[in-house]
Amino acid sequence: MLRAGFDAQQKGHVRQAERLYRQVLESDSGNRHALNLLGALCANTERPKEAVDFITRALGIDNADPQAHANIGLAYKDLGMAYKAADHLAESVRLDPSRPVVFNNFGNVLRLLDQPGKAVRAYDRALRLDSRFAECWSNLAAALNESGQQEAGLRAAARALELSPDLAQAHNHIGDIRLQQARYDDAVESYLQAASLSPGSTVALINLAKAYRDRDEPEEALTALRRVLDIEPENPEAMHVMGVLLEQMGDREGAAEQFKSAIRIAPEMAVSHYYLAQIKGRGSSEQEFRALLSHWQREDTTPNNRMYLAFAIARIHEQRGNFNEAYEFLAAANRAKAAVKPYDDADSARYIDAIAEATEKAVERFGRSMGHRDDRPVFVVGMPRSGTSLTEQILASHSEVAGAGELSFAFDTVRRVRKITGKKFPRDMEKLSAEQFRELGAYYMSRHSGEYLSSRYVVDKSPLNFQYVGPLALMLPGARFVHCHRHPAANCLAIHRIPFDLRQTYAHSLEALGKYYTRYWNLMQQWHELFPGRILDVRYEDTVTDIEGQARRMLDFLELRFEERVLSFYETKRLVKTPSASQVREPIYRDAMVLWKNYEKHLGPLMENLKVPIPG
Repeated sequence: MLRAGFDAQQKGHVRQAERLYRQVLESDSGNRHALNLLGALCANTERPKEAVDFITRALGIDNADPQAHANIGLAYKDLGMAYKAADHLAESVRLDPSRPVVFNNFGNVLRLLDQPGKAVRAYDRALRLDSRFAECWSNLAAALNESGQQEAGLRAAARALELSPDLAQAHNHIGDIRLQQARYDDAVESYLQAASLSPGSTVALINLAKAYRDRDEPEEALTALRRVLDIEPENPEAMHVMGVLLEQMGDREGAAEQFKSAIRIAPEMAVSHYYLAQIKGRGSSEQEFRALLSHWQREDTTPNNRMYLAFAIARIHEQRGNFNEAYEFLAAANRAKAAVKPYDDADSARYIDAIAEATEKAVERFGRSMGHRDDRPVFVVGMPRSGTSLTEQILASHSEVAGAGELSFAFDTVRRVRKITGKKFPRDMEKLSAEQFRELGAYYMSRHSGEYLSSRYVVDKSPLNFQYVGPLALMLPGARFVHCHRHPAANCLAIHRIPFDLRQTYAHSLEALGKYYTRYWNLMQQWHELFPGRILDVRYEDTVTDIEGQARRMLDFLELRFEERVLSFYETKRLVKTPSASQVREPIYRDAMVLWKNYEKHLGPLMENLKVPIPG
């Protein structure tokens, strides 16, 4: 009967197979093979809870069955219990390390647990067992991208397509990597290919919407998301992405409704809880707060979800004036990130000092005017949350200025130095020829779209480009830099309140923030000395108290006539793809200037490590 049931299942006769397995259990309730097979069948027919019940009974009879551990691992994954899934899959590969499919599934669960490095190792084990496992090559591409290894990820995805040219998920992962690299046209092409190969799949369409959004095509993004909801009317991820897009377009009410819809369908979707809580000017309800606390108390919440929940709870406590409680959750959220990837101050020092030293040597060799001559680029730089979004919005409200948003173009440009020197940037940058600096500047400009380049100025608002002011000033001697800064404690707390990604390791502890901010500040003073007159300092507090005065300063710096419209910057219709999307949609507000004082008693580790001038 077991063999007949298994044969039926293999042929797709699921009901017949289930009937046979249950008949076996009627006569032999402790038959572990029937329990395991029936559990696997339930898992494959979207009944994970039943699957767990049957396979748990099987494991109670034989806890050393690797297939049972593999099956229950997949069932727990479908139940959203990634920790339990990982434990069982780890036990399965320990008991039988010969099955590539199980290593592949293990890697997928590790990615859910925000452990892409470990996932890479699991996929590698699978591919050593079966080098022609196309789906695993594709999954490896995703894990490599999540680990910051984009080029290796592209190679893995290319291998997947060699083995299986119609594998939609491989095209999707290539799109993810291209999106990460800000190669938006390539990303759109990859997602369209994935969607055409798998018309009923919504994953590629959701990602396509993100690519259209990042390409500043919000209507096309909304169209893609509506297509998703036509296919799956209750798709919470599509609703969340639509919420983010609507907020960036200035529709806060519409955004809130989409986040609430996503939460209604998927209450465990912590990222939607956070986005809902952080919408400027909206108070969270008691029901929303209780739901957050309920999810926070669950032990099976993944680290990433737990982090978003903590930031959301902190934001609501802050709305209610409970700053001590808010800080407890801010600390918990940031500890979760710091535990994954702690800040390395020595590494930051080596990198920043090397860039400054290489720039100084290049200036000594060539002077300051040997790059690609183009007067259009304006870089708005500074620490994140220092007023860069506000500054860009003011400038972009001028008729002769295009705001391009946050771009990776400068980062991509300096990385090209490695292709020339053969060494990791910034090593040997000072050995580049004047012609090579010109080529790099031309490459940077080539990344901008013709639409933006038709304006007199195009603004690249990527705060962390402060690191590259020196190299960019050499590559683009006509470029100008607007340096945004604010009270150091206010700036650092603002960073600490936002779920920055793991790569920005300085953001996740107050001590690290103090050290990194000090390095940033000192570097900006060096850039001022090296490139006098090229950098305009704009203090956030001055903009808040005297917007017209600061707007005139910035326009004078760019040699532009004053236009009244820049004072109504919040009416300018454009996507704002930063955490400040809500703030720049309304007139200047002053509450952010003093918010840090509510947390002052908790900021000791920050203040002890800030070695910069602190305003009185």
